[in-house]
Amino acid sequence: MKIKLLTIGTRGDVQPFIALARVLQNNGHDVVICTSQDFEGFVHGHSVGFAPIRANIMKLAQSVEGKRMLGSNPFEIMKQMKKLIYPMMQQMLDDLWTASQDADCLIYHPKAFAGYDIAQKLNVPVFAAHPIPIIAPTGAFTNPILPFTFRNRWINEKSYHLNRLMLLSFKKLMNTWRSETLNLPPRSIFSDDLCVNGRDIPVLYGCSPSIMPFDPKWKDRVCMEGFWFLEDKDWDPPGELESFIESGPPPIIISYSSMPLKHPDRVLEMTMQALQRTGQRGIIVVGWSGMQASGDGAENILCIQEAPHAWLFPRAAGVIHHGGAGTTAAVLKAGKPMTISPFNADQPFWAKRMYELGVSTKPLPEKSMSVASLVERITELTSDSSLAANSMALSGKIQEERGIDRTVEFIERRLNAHS
Repeated sequence: MKIKLLTIGTRGDVQPFIALARVLQNNGHDVVICTSQDFEGFVHGHSVGFAPIRANIMKLAQSVEGKRMLGSNPFEIMKQMKKLIYPMMQQMLDDLWTASQDADCLIYHPKAFAGYDIAQKLNVPVFAAHPIPIIAPTGAFTNPILPFTFRNRWINEKSYHLNRLMLLSFKKLMNTWRSETLNLPPRSIFSDDLCVNGRDIPVLYGCSPSIMPFDPKWKDRVCMEGFWFLEDKDWDPPGELESFIESGPPPIIISYSSMPLKHPDRVLEMTMQALQRTGQRGIIVVGWSGMQASGDGAENILCIQEAPHAWLFPRAAGVIHHGGAGTTAAVLKAGKPMTISPFNADQPFWAKRMYELGVSTKPLPEKSMSVASLVERITELTSDSSLAANSMALSGKIQEERGIDRTVEFIERRLNAHS
């Protein structure tokens, strides 16, 4: 079966789909990931089919306007997106349609706005997928896109209706495209986005039920069997990194991935001072945060551009990170205590949840960072025995889960029922 996976965004929006695609391919399906041109090498590097979409989200995230947008609340983000992303939207919609026309099945991330509409036009089986439990309404917890939580189950369930409002800025563009390209009638903001052509859209979550509760009311409508990990088993570390790891006790890992810091030089300097004061070794993964690796660092600190989480985190004493779903899952699997410095979107949600589960210190947003606060978090990461014990206990549960395999079983079961 020809299955097209539609996803747009940062690496965290693409990597879980590669993991899913590989298992689908192993089961005999013809799989293509339709995503930004930026990730062509990443996708092909894992021997998965690729279709380029003209939507350079990473470049936008690194721009001044993009950094300002990403530092805002979800509603401000959507307001700014209209200004910043509107010009690339038409190209993205057209490219997604071109790439999907021969599909027998679609699996789409909600950021790939056209997923629902293309499935409606083609009248093929379709699944909505996300690494975060953000799609199907539940009273068990508040919609993770919100920076706050409710205790009331009825309010929690209603909070998922906000997903529709997030797309309100693009409604006119979307409906024009539906009419002119797909020859479909306009969609109302009140239409059910989890039902197409009279059929419910199943939801796939690349998330662990050990971390978030599975709502029994979802029944067979939702699959949430575990994280979708992409293993880099054949990765060979650079000699400098391997030597550093082997030359002393496990280091603290600091990584903000693709999240652009507002004051990267200041954060880097504070981090290095905090490591020195605590006497801890550290590996600073600069990624796309804006921090610059310098060649005159202290002996106990190594700055690198990137490294696979699956290789790096098990070798850490603890991890300070931005709270992306994929990074959080990787730290949990490694069984390491963490400190989360949330930026936007679901990151405050994960920061709060990890603290509740007793595997993380209190969150530390960039605006609250100081040498003293970093010293406090690093000391707690390396000395709190309950953090270490809770992290190891959760890691054991997560490593027993077969998230991707069972998700693919769910997909194939639904496809067989559809045929």
